[in-house]
Amino acid sequence: MSQVADLRTLQELDDEAAGLRATLDDVERRLKGSEELETARAGLSAIDERLAETRRNQRRLDGEIGVLSSRIAPEEKRLYDGSVRNPKELGNIQHELELLKAQRGGLEDELLEVMTALEGLEADHKRARKAVANAETRWEAESASLQIEAERLAGLLIRADARREAQRLTISARALHVYDDIRRRKGGVAVSHIQGSMCSGCRVSVPESVRRSAFQPDQLAQCPNCERILYVG
Repeated sequence: MSQVADLRTLQELDDEAAGLRATLDDVERRLKGSEELETARAGLSAIDERLAETRRNQRRLDGEIGVLSSRIAPEEKRLYDGSVRNPKELGNIQHELELLKAQRGGLEDELLEVMTALEGLEADHKRARKAVANAETRWEAESASLQIEAERLAGLLIRADARREAQRLTISARALHVYDDIRRRKGGVAVSHIQGSMCSGCRVSVPESVRRSAFQPDQLAQCPNCERILYVG
């Protein structure tokens, strides 16, 4: 087999190994975690925080309402039990009670809003927990499948690399040096087909003298424009 044909075969094997490696890298990246599961857990965590804040607000309002109620009860007793007979003092007690009850009423309205919000958040929390559970179930199945795929690809890559190394042993050191350098600089494509009179790698016309050289099995004819190794056929 000619030197150029050997390099073409090597490029095919390099491309195969590169494709396997890229696919394996993607599978291993996906094995690091589920975006769906992370999103579901983040959503649940956000609702947990809102729930905790709302419950703290509820406890605060309950406490403040309780304090006001404890102040209102004895004042109402004084107003109605006959222990206070002075009209002015009774008027002051009545005014104080109105203020306290108005303050308590405002807090009770606020508490009602908080309780309504809490009810909605608890429903959201239930749905979020279900979403996390479903995502965990799907991730468990997906990760198991991905692990199997990663092992399969790793095995294919080992065999592909072995074929690559075996193929490299059939090629001269000089040709390998040229091939590796071009492949590194030209996006992984070191060998190009001459289509008509053009290099398929850069789509630039190739001189007839170079085209004739490409027919020689033991010569490395290179495109004057992109430097890729050329082959005919």
